[in-house]
Amino acid sequence: MLKRFAIAATVALSMGCAAAASAAPLAVTNSPDSETIVGGRSVDLPTPPVTPIYFTLPIELSIVKDPAITTNTPITDGTPTDYPAWGEKIRACLLQKPVFVRTVGEGQEPFVVGGSEGTIKLNANDKPVCSV
Repeated sequence: MLKRFAIAATVALSMGCAAAASAAPLAVTNSPDSETIVGGRSVDLPTPPVTPIYFTLPIELSIVKDPAITTNTPITDGTPTDYPAWGEKIRACLLQKPVFVRTVGEGQEPFVVGGSEGTIKLNANDKPVCSV
């Protein structure tokens, strides 16, 4: 009886690990012509578990900086007295993710995580802010 339980638990755990690996967020970026990558022009993150032998591409990520945003509080500046609208924008901002770019030499390539680009950028003061 204990042996059957151990086998059932092992099968359940292995199925759970497979489901978790397939639910991992997908990250995609392009490869410019100046970059040498053997086997393809796009780079996808591998599914977990990741061992260093299978994933050796160095990735240097940064958040996009928008010097046109000069305020640290664009949501508050846009809706100074409409508190319900301000609260909705803050809640929406909390669910957003940053706009990533991958540094390639002197250039930058978009780095999209989860299939959609984020909306949080760095302002002129290097503070992360939600775009309104």
